[in-house]
Amino acid sequence: MKINIIIISFFLSFCYTQVYNVGDTAPSDFGLPWCGNNPTDNDSLFLSKYNGAMNETGRPYVIWLMGFTPWCPYCVTEVPYTQDFYEILADSGLIVIGMGDDWGQPYTCDEWVDNFGLEYPIISDVDTYNEYEYGGLGTYLFTDTWIPYNVIMDHNMEIIYSQYGYGTQEEMNEIFNLITLALDNCSFCSCSEVLGDIDHTYTIDNDPIINVMDLLRLSDLITSDIQMNHCERGQGDVTGDGVLNTIDLFAFATMLSGGNFNN
Repeated sequence: MKINIIIISFFLSFCYTQVYNVGDTAPSDFGLPWCGNNPTDNDSLFLSKYNGAMNETGRPYVIWLMGFTPWCPYCVTEVPYTQDFYEILADSGLIVIGMGDDWGQPYTCDEWVDNFGLEYPIISDVDTYNEYEYGGLGTYLFTDTWIPYNVIMDHNMEIIYSQYGYGTQEEMNEIFNLITLALDNCSFCSCSEVLGDIDHTYTIDNDPIINVMDLLRLSDLITSDIQMNHCERGQGDVTGDGVLNTIDLFAFATMLSGGNFNN
């Protein structure tokens, strides 16, 4: 097993002679050993798994690759955002991939997953050549600077963001906005497109149920100022002005009480 990983890493190191940056197309044949949240029988995770593939809701993937070590305080600051954004945008097509190294300082891979309640894949970027040097193939392929390092790839595997960070709210907002933009820029992606279908509940005939629960969900989205995925923004904009705010909330309540949702 370890010998195979070393051989793969040795071979791939000859294939990649550049640091991939914004505007480059990421190599879909890049892969590393899978160490956390692996639902498959495969030992390694390759980007080809998501290149051109569709998620369970029929949307293609946008990839957020986060490079980190468990001893890095900024990585610890940033990792809760990765899970939050994944929960919000997974149905819209986001897949987060954590790329970790220097395990056991202080967390092992499994401990990292369990401690932060992570649900997305974690791969191991351990250097197979020099145990005293940080970073493996993934680190040198996507960055030559600091950690945490964030790479966002759109539906075409083009890198649209590549930057190290400190896990600040401003940086996380920028990442969220870029991911949302990439999700929205997919010309062949779709939602249910049923106005008012906020909480996605359906009859046994698969018809959407629009009721007070959708109103409450919309109220939470607007008044709490939490992040929204593209479907929630579109299906909650009942006024059709392109802005989701309290006006939509009042309009939704009026339409609901008047029986105007004939879905």
